[in-house]
Amino acid sequence: MGFLTRGRVWYKGTILTRLDFTGVQVNSDNTDGGVTKIGTESVPIAEDTAGMKFLSYYFDSGATSGDSRGLYLRQYLTGAGGGGEALRAYTTVSNVAAANAHGAHISLDFGDTGTVTGQGVAMRGTLHLPNVALTSNVTMSAVQGEIWSDGAASDPGASTILSYFRANNGGNAAGMSDVDDEAYFFDIQGLTTGVGSTFESGLSAWTTRENLTASLKILVGGTTYYIPLATAILTSSPSQSPSASESVSASASASASESVSGSASGSASQSPSASGSASGSASASPS
Repeated sequence: MGFLTRGRVWYKGTILTRLDFTGVQVNSDNTDGGVTKIGTESVPIAEDTAGMKFLSYYFDSGATSGDSRGLYLRQYLTGAGGGGEALRAYTTVSNVAAANAHGAHISLDFGDTGTVTGQGVAMRGTLHLPNVALTSNVTMSAVQGEIWSDGAASDPGASTILSYFRANNGGNAAGMSDVDDEAYFFDIQGLTTGVGSTFESGLSAWTTRENLTASLKILVGGTTYYIPLATAILTSSPSQSPSASESVSASASASASESVSGSASGSASQSPSASGSASGSASASPS
């Protein structure tokens, strides 16, 4: 039996049909849960039982074609100047020492005989570019790893391992050994080599030394750099090392330059210019 009051649905028992909220009236008086609301930031739904799943959904799809989805969220931004996300997951470690904490944890696993015939990807981020030439000066990316400092005192500390991306080979020791032997650190597909392209091959060995005959283009701050790539493992030191006469000449030139520079410049030091910093574009606080 159930009944409806303003803003609340009271029900006790088994629901034998789906819940259809199509045409529901949005409560515009409170933007914190206009359609459905469970708790508030100041008064959340609280329960201290270990292993609690506050919302638990289990589904089974036996379809032999098409894609099923346990949860589908899609939001349309129809107001100029607005913004938002279809999903915002946010974990806060309150004033305690938690063992582990993650903002979101997404997994893909298999049954004893389960497999895939196409792609098996635990987490996929897709940026759809419209079928037009974009002219806006914006920053776009399929994936963004961001570290946000909340204040002037933000400091990870010397004992903290901090990184924008972390690759971890974990699990059973025997399986870890096989992964270690067979896995690639990156799998890059769909790029065509070309001068100035994201991937460029066929570089001269005089420039790159030994087997370093390709590069990947990256952007640091506002400057383009190229990460050199080798087609084989380097097993010896580069053979194109400077000759003895080049070394002597370089050393003499450097000494002379240092002497002149030291006598003329004094003790002034140069600080990095603003254009050389790797700040990127400004972004809003990820609340």
